Parts: sequence; C-alpha cells; structure tokens
Amino acid sequence: MGFITRYGSFWGDIPTTNGRVFWVAAASSYTVEGRSYTASNNNDGLSPERAFLTLDYAVNQCTANVGDVIVLLPGAHSWSATQTVDVEGVTITGIRRNTSTAGARGAGTRRHAATVTTSASATTITVTASNTEISHIHVIPVTAQAGIDVQGTNIHIHDCTFDMLGMVDSTSTFGISITGATTLLRVANCTVNGGGAQGGWIDDSAGDDTITFSESVIENNLISSAASAAAAWAAVISIASGASGILIRDNDFVSTSGAMITLVAALSGNTTDGSVCLFRNHLAATTALETVTATSDVQLLLNYIATIDGGAGGTLMTT
Repeated sequence: MGFITRYGSFWGDIPTTNGRVFWVAAASSYTVEGRSYTASNNNDGLSPERAFLTLDYAVNQCTANVGDVIVLLPGAHSWSATQTVDVEGVTITGIRRNTSTAGARGAGTRRHAATVTTSASATTITVTASNTEISHIHVIPVTAQAGIDVQGTNIHIHDCTFDMLGMVDSTSTFGISITGATTLLRVANCTVNGGGAQGGWIDDSAGDDTITFSESVIENNLISSAASAAAAWAAVISIASGASGILIRDNDFVSTSGAMITLVAALSGNTTDGSVCLFRNHLAATTALETVTATSDVQLLLNYIATIDGGAGGTLMTT
C-alpha cells in the first residue's frame, strides 16, 4: 500500500478492488520512473518493479472472482502465443489515457500506451472465462486472426483502440470474434481504424452459427475507415443466426473518400424477429445501415446518414 501512495497519479488510480494487482511488462528489459528493471515470470508481479512478462502467466496467478487486476505497462506487448483468460472475474487494463467524458457521445481518440499483438498466426487474447473486463489497451490483430476472441458471459470490453489496417487484407481478420456461447457482452467507448477487405470489427459469423449470442450491447464507439485502405470495408459488424437481444446504439461510422464502409451491420444470417436493435447511429454518406433476411428481424430508431455539403445535413434512415 505504501508503494501505491508513493507513486500517486495512475499508480494510485488502478480500478478499485479488494483483490491483488499484478503487473505485466512489454519486454524483459523495461523502465519505470527512469530506472531499468527485468521482467520475468519468475517475479511475483506485485509491483511495476517486479513485473511478469506475459499476460497468460499473470492470469494463472489470479484467484477467480475476488477482484484481481492485471495492469499492462506501457509498450508493445507481442506474445509468441495466444494469451488465454480462463480465470473468472479478472480485470485487465492498460495505463488510462482517454476515458470518455460522462454523458458525451463518442469515444476518445488517443491511442493507448499498452499495445497488444502476437508474433504467431493466432488470436491475440482469447477470453473463455466469464466476468472478464478488458480496458485501455491498443489491440492489433494479425492477418486472418482476431484481436480478442470472446466465449463466455458478462464480458466487458471498453475504452480500447483497435488497429485493423497494418496487416494483409483478409476477410478472416477480426477485431473481436465471438466463437462460443456469449451472453451479456458489452463493447463500449472504443475507437477503431479499419478498412480494406478485412472481416468485421465485431463478428460472430466465423464460428458455429448455432452459438448463442444474446443480451449484448455495442455502444458509443467510433469506427473509421481510413484513406490508406486499398478497398472498401464490407461490413463492420456481422451477426449470424442464434442471436437475440442485441442492441447497437450511439455509434459513429466514418468513411473517407479514399475508402468507405459499405455496410454497418450484416444481419442476413439472423432470422429471429426483432432480435437486433439499431438505435441512434450516425453513418457517413454512401454507407448502408443493415442487411436482413426479413424487415421484421431488426428494429430501427433514429439512425442518420450524412449528406454531402448542400444536402439536408443528415437523413433519417428507414431501411
């Protein structure tokens, strides 16, 4: 406790918890307050000066559902294998930079200091444990893999940034994939840079289409298709059959003239009446809102598409 008091600022602003706080460095040699330290999974991980080297090892030191927190120190965390979160009730966070203002629409746009990716052809982080929280990290998936794969209940991903531009285009590249039964997923306050022939930022169509994906919210995110992308982004969100109670609200989808988002939500694989709600989303000009098998499958409320200068300044979408 004296250590936290000594450091102040972020060191004293970790998520409130009665559990332990473990620290993970981005490389075996790292610096804190101008001093060099060596990260190792042989350390105890209980202070920034004695950090672990991998997220997977830190998770394995946690106790389920007691409030344990893992802090990823600033730097490029590039692991040689998928990091699996298989202990329930763990919070994983980076150093906070752009927490959204309460009541404000749209996520912060500053990239986070802890970047996560993998040197393998694999998903970067797989979450199989329920009650997991991930926040304040910069996620870079590798080609034909997911940045975060979700399988579980009550998983909260928020205040993260995603880079889906730096890899070779592949329709199997996802920011967040859903490949197992998932209920109460919440994705909020994230900033996404994408574009090109990539898969969806959020996608449950890559796995078994009969999985349960339900009672989940995607809200208050900023998704941008960059001019550097070589092609249009086919769909940002893809939801297959088996979904119900999905709310997509208060998101901004931004395109440039160089590359555009063709479609916000590909829902044609889902056939349950009223199972997906699109409320108060803003779209760039030329972007389509959704595709469905039947109009009764989706509920629409106050979604607007931008118009070019001289137009109406935004048009209510009814389909």
